[in-house]
Formats: sequence, C-alpha cells, structure tokens
Amino acid sequence: MDISIISINYNNSALTQDFVKSVIACTDPSISYEIIIVDNCSATADYKNLIAVLADYKGVTKIVRSNINTGFGGGNMFGTQFAKGKYLAFINNDVIFTEDCLASLHGFMKDHPDVGVCTAQQLDKDKNPVAGFDYYHGIRKELLGRWAVELTSKKVKRENRLYTETVYPDFIQGCFLFFDTKRFAEAGGFDTNLFLYYEEMDICYRLRKNGFKCAMHPETKFIHLHGESTPKNFTIRKELKISYLYILRKNHSYFKYSVIRYYTLIRLFFKSFFKPAYWNLVYIILTSTYLEHSLRQKQVMVFPDED
Repeated sequence: MDISIISINYNNSALTQDFVKSVIACTDPSISYEIIIVDNCSATADYKNLIAVLADYKGVTKIVRSNINTGFGGGNMFGTQFAKGKYLAFINNDVIFTEDCLASLHGFMKDHPDVGVCTAQQLDKDKNPVAGFDYYHGIRKELLGRWAVELTSKKVKRENRLYTETVYPDFIQGCFLFFDTKRFAEAGGFDTNLFLYYEEMDICYRLRKNGFKCAMHPETKFIHLHGESTPKNFTIRKELKISYLYILRKNHSYFKYSVIRYYTLIRLFFKSFFKPAYWNLVYIILTSTYLEHSLRQKQVMVFPDED
C-alpha cells in the first residue's frame, strides 16, 4: 500500500462525503491508497449518515469509530492503528481535491528522503492562494509580529500567493500533512495531550529535531474550506492558547516560555476588564494548568445507540 489517508469526521458527514469523492476523482489509479475515516464520536444520526453516504466507496474507504472525542491528534493516532501505507496523509474533511495531490507528493517524497512531511499549495474556498506554511511562533513574532521574523532572516516570506518553487518552512498547516510513515513513527506521532490546534507545529518541530525537513511542494493545489469543520467561538480560542503555551513549555527553553507567558498574561489581564470571559484564561495561564482545562477533559464516552 502506497498511501493511507486518514480523515476525521465529527458531525459533518456531508463534508466528509465531498472530500472522499474529490480524492477518488482526482487520484491516479496507479497509486495504491486507502481512505480511513475516523468518526470522532459524532451524534448517532450523523454517524449513520456517514455509513450510508460512503457505502458506495467500501472498496476504498474504511470507517472506524471512536466512542469518545479525542480531538485532532488523538483521532488521527487512532486512525493510524488501521493504516497500511508507506506514507500517511492526514487530511481535514473540509478539504477538496481539484488535482492529483497524492501522486505529486508521493513522487516528491520518494525523490527527497531528507523530507519528513510535505503538503501541496493551499487555496481558500474562493480559490485564492493561501500560505499553507509558517515559522515558529517565538518571542519576536509574539511581541513584534510576523514582520520581525521575516525581516531578520533569509526565510521565504509567508504570503497568500501561488508559489512556483518548493518552500522549506518550520512547519506546515495541519489541514493536509503528508508524512513518511517511518519518520512519523520515529518522531512519536501526534501528541495526544493536545485536543485541538498546534499539533502540526509540535510534530514538525520533532521531525526537524530528528534531522528531517518540512516542505510545501506547490506542483498541485487543493481547496481548504477552512473552518467549515470547526466553528470558532471563545471556547475554541481558549483551546488555541492552551495548546500553544503547552507545546512552548514542552519544546522550548524556560526563558522563551516565560517571556511569552508573562506577555500573554499582561495582555489578557487588561482585555479581561472589557471581556470578562478572559479571566478564566488568565487563571489557567497564571497557574500553568493547561491540560487540566483543555476540552479534552470534558469529553465523555458515547455509544451510537445511547445519544
């Protein structure tokens, strides 16, 4: 098996169906692949609909259900238990293929053994180009902004444009991650302590630490509807900050973590007077109890016939 595609469905079987159809329509049949859909504890109605709408693709797709929502990292790691491919493609279900990205990335990875993970050129839902890569969110970026990082380095500028050459950034966005399976395993896979966000920055950091590059190879393009599978609200924004500070403390120096932590605390302290909901986040950062207040702790087991 060349490629195992793993995608998470959470109460959005219609999106998942569109994703699967686009992959099958665009992928060269000479590439051997499987599509593993992880249902991350969707409501019974959506789970049953998922089974129904993918019934015509049984030869290619496999549906596995988790009876507890384990988030992005946990859901994808659950899916890897069923994967047989030499390469792992973790793709959001709000992605639509318009070109044969799999054949392109498969060929690129075979020709570049020094690369651990790659992706294609990303477009938004209106087919405008999106920079699907980024650089580490350190002190300069947090305090001064992105321009401070790009001004003082030789790194390729992150812009929403069509790139003509392969870019080697610090990390690529999590909506489409194409890994060498062996390198992914050696790096330890996704950190399942993270429920949502920054999983890609974390795994790419570990890959680079192991001596492998991250690449955005723009030979082919894909559409990311962006946000269709994860609606944004304060709870989600809080999880974003929790995940960021957790991996910062885990992967980087105490000095870097402390500077960004206290800077964030000061900003949120004043913001809380106008938006009281942020007091809870101030408390979490002040006490460094990130995982204890993650959405991961609020998940409960639900069996299809019980909800």
